[in-house]
Amino acid sequence: MTDYIKHLTSEGYSYIPGEYYKALDKIYGSGERDYLQELKNGYNNLILDPYSLGNRWRGYAQFRRLEDGTLIFGHFTPYKQTKKYNPDTGDIIRNYPLLPNSITENAILQYLLNDDIIFVEKYGKIGNLEDLTLGIHLFRYQAKFDSPAYSSPVWLHKDDEDVVFVHLINASSNMLGGDSIIASTPAKIERVLRLEKPFDTLVVNHDKYHAVTPVGCSINGEIAIRDIILVTFHKING
Repeated sequence: MTDYIKHLTSEGYSYIPGEYYKALDKIYGSGERDYLQELKNGYNNLILDPYSLGNRWRGYAQFRRLEDGTLIFGHFTPYKQTKKYNPDTGDIIRNYPLLPNSITENAILQYLLNDDIIFVEKYGKIGNLEDLTLGIHLFRYQAKFDSPAYSSPVWLHKDDEDVVFVHLINASSNMLGGDSIIASTPAKIERVLRLEKPFDTLVVNHDKYHAVTPVGCSINGEIAIRDIILVTFHKING
């Protein structure tokens, strides 16, 4: 973890390969329950985002860590982004159905959240956990041959949140695009990378611009999907 934190600190982003989360093999490879499949199934129940275009299905929750380490979930504060960072849908309070227990209690999600918390605490640049709003965003980019899926904002931007983890859960083999872009300025792209395998992760802070290219489908008559989890850490008084 230390090397990834150093890269985030010095470069404004860090790529974490899925192999880093090898402990998850014991969770979804035990044969007792298929937690990975259960998590993937949860994407089938997301809603089409009513606040922006782009063929994205999504769900949302905020979470807190209690003194005993238990994570609790809810809608604790209104969710909105600012026009400064999101000119498309900024300054609009957005209400999404709370993620169900079948997702928030999933052992894989719980592991990822706890690991992200440890990462941010060791990173140490944005204050104590109690002074942060912690969010979970499930996104499904669902594209057809002639109907791509894309994010909002579409191109290079920074987020309101101070640290954002992008965890890939699933990407179909007929998917086009979905590449992450890192840039020091909107005119200078530094790196293009792709999250390809389950749990491949990108972490970004406010130092660099980033974007994800629109998702398309390579085969007419099929649907391509890209399922991700965004875990966000935002200074309450930032």
